[in-house]
Amino acid sequence: MAHIKKYVDSFPETVDMHDVNVRLQLLEKAWEEYNPLQDQLEYNNDDETQQHELDREAVTETYCELRARIDRIISEDRQARDVSLAESQKPRATHENGNSLTPKIKLPTIEIPKFRGQITEFRHFYDTFSSLIINNQALDDVQKFHYLLSSVTNEAHQLIQNLPVTQQNFHVAWNLLCDRYNNERLIAAAHVKSLLSLPVINKESATDLRALINQFQSNLNAIKALDLSIPLHEVLSSQTLIEHVDEATRKQWEMKAVS
Repeated sequence: MAHIKKYVDSFPETVDMHDVNVRLQLLEKAWEEYNPLQDQLEYNNDDETQQHELDREAVTETYCELRARIDRIISEDRQARDVSLAESQKPRATHENGNSLTPKIKLPTIEIPKFRGQITEFRHFYDTFSSLIINNQALDDVQKFHYLLSSVTNEAHQLIQNLPVTQQNFHVAWNLLCDRYNNERLIAAAHVKSLLSLPVINKESATDLRALINQFQSNLNAIKALDLSIPLHEVLSSQTLIEHVDEATRKQWEMKAVS
């Protein structure tokens, strides 16, 4: 896959879509050939199982990244052609001298944020991914699954990485992430924990004071934006209490909050 990655990394501003589709076919062929070979290696070398698992994870990550990037190029090209066709069929308003009134503005590309398993960042990831990918009718569920795999890392990636990439499993993977991270009570608790662990300013500093106030207001506003069904003081008191109990009790509380 190295030569395909090199090609994708050097994508020019204008790409030959026929060339892109050829590279996609080569990528899929390489992926299909890799899996049985890797299975055979893992079967024959029990002593190096851990290394083989790391190798498989690295190759899978590279494949998902390349597939998502190529799919994005194809999707953007398809959308551009659809927009161009729609614009060509739409009547344009003109000045009296015949010049078009339609402004020619090229908007910057919106990047899909990476979600690393930080629960306080999930709402931002959820809204952006839903808008750009889930609500994009030009993408099928397999393509959406590839985008999802390439957009999550760490614990969040581990949660869904073993699911086969199929139409049905995209919804399974998305629901797994939402069930784990889209929990208002746990999100609020994480922000309260940040409030309770604000740094202490030991010397007079306008910069440090401004940073402290900004961090305080950011977490407080995030809690208010959740529009919780329980009073804020209950969230504060609950988190203050949970900070003083043992790890097992804290885990039980978190499991109860999730359910």
